[in-house]
Amino acid sequence: MGRRIVVLLAGLVVLAGCSRSAPAAYTSGAGAIRFTGAGFDLHAAGPVGRAESDLTWAGVLDTLNRYLDAGVLTPLRSGGPAGDLAPLFTGPAAARVTAVTPDRFAFIDENLPPVTDVRSRKAVATLTALAGPDSAMSVVTADLDLHLTGWVGSSALTVDRTGELVLVPEGSTWRIDAYDLQVTRTLDGATTTTAAASR
Repeated sequence: MGRRIVVLLAGLVVLAGCSRSAPAAYTSGAGAIRFTGAGFDLHAAGPVGRAESDLTWAGVLDTLNRYLDAGVLTPLRSGGPAGDLAPLFTGPAAARVTAVTPDRFAFIDENLPPVTDVRSRKAVATLTALAGPDSAMSVVTADLDLHLTGWVGSSALTVDRTGELVLVPEGSTWRIDAYDLQVTRTLDGATTTTAAASR
């Protein structure tokens, strides 16, 4: 587990008595493959307004769904490269994920022929946010559970991706800064698993 994930968990122990849930209003449109929010727990040392928590909730889900589009659905459906993921990560994380490393293969579904009839069995993100005495949210963890199915010719494909991402704000955008992610791909009965964790 990455350093920032450990730091966040330590902070949540200190603030554990200040938790509340945000509304479950942010869901995907019918037929779209999108992460939906399975919950949003806010741990704060001071009061946080509903508007700010809603903006954080929506902003983090927006980043997660841009990643899903560019890193997962685009290469699966096209059989080609992923879209531009660099803007979705902080600098050090972007360098690791965009290079040809196991980290890239944990995040991105490349190097397959085009996949048809891509469907979602599950695509949820459970969010936990940490805010200080100034009520500003400094970090959010997203616990991902993504399960996709499709076909490569006549062969069934499943892609199961689970793990935790840590996002930090940069201006009005939330960027992925740390991660502990695992993906298992099964094609025609053959299974491969790739894991990546930032240090």
